[in-house]
Amino acid sequence: MKTIVLVILLTTLLPNVVSAKRVGGIFGKSERIINISDVDIKGPNGEELYLAYKTTSVFFIMGVYMSNDGYVLGVKKSFNTYYPLSEEKIKELQKSGALPVILPTYKIPLTEWLWGFSFWMLLIVVATIYFFPKGKEANFIAGCKHYFGKKVPLDYKKAFKYFIKSANKGHAAAQYNLGIMYLKGQSVTKNHELSISYFEKAANQEHIDAQFTLGKLYLDGTIVTKDIKKARLFFKNACDKGDSDACAMLKKL
Repeated sequence: MKTIVLVILLTTLLPNVVSAKRVGGIFGKSERIINISDVDIKGPNGEELYLAYKTTSVFFIMGVYMSNDGYVLGVKKSFNTYYPLSEEKIKELQKSGALPVILPTYKIPLTEWLWGFSFWMLLIVVATIYFFPKGKEANFIAGCKHYFGKKVPLDYKKAFKYFIKSANKGHAAAQYNLGIMYLKGQSVTKNHELSISYFEKAANQEHIDAQFTLGKLYLDGTIVTKDIKKARLFFKNACDKGDSDACAMLKKL
């Protein structure tokens, strides 16, 4: 008698069986039915059922959206076929004893959520690469490519743009290169004060070329006041680090 009542209940509560849609290629909607546990009941057509949950994903090359659609009753031996379950239907089936009073919990794996929204994650990565500042080393390398014309046309303006970003983050070689550009007037107006300032910033970080260049500038005394003592100090610092030209200049002094 209980079985007859249950069949009648299922027949009245559940609409016709539904087949979950599968995504076609890499575009469209995809529904998945994931088994949670077996249930000791049959569908209105005598099918063996199991408790499951359903997810829906929308794809445009990658996952654009994913939703947790809640509990359904899956049909055994019928791939991705199920009966929808509303809150009212669940309560009625629990009241009749067809479903446990406390339904078993489920958790959608994090990997599924990540794949379900992978399209937006890719966009975030692309936006980060193109719209957020690069690291000081990456900017320095990009500046060198444009400064020396490596694999790209020689372009001092672009080189300056990358060097200034890198130098502002404390990159010694970028600071030295800016000193050269201000000294020679490459894409910028010659500015000896700025040139010396950038050379000194690089030299303070033990940049050998900057130390040697400052030594020559103080020895020459053309754009800064001649200072043999400072020249000797800069040459010595560079020589101590293995610069043979600085050692030679030091011997002359």
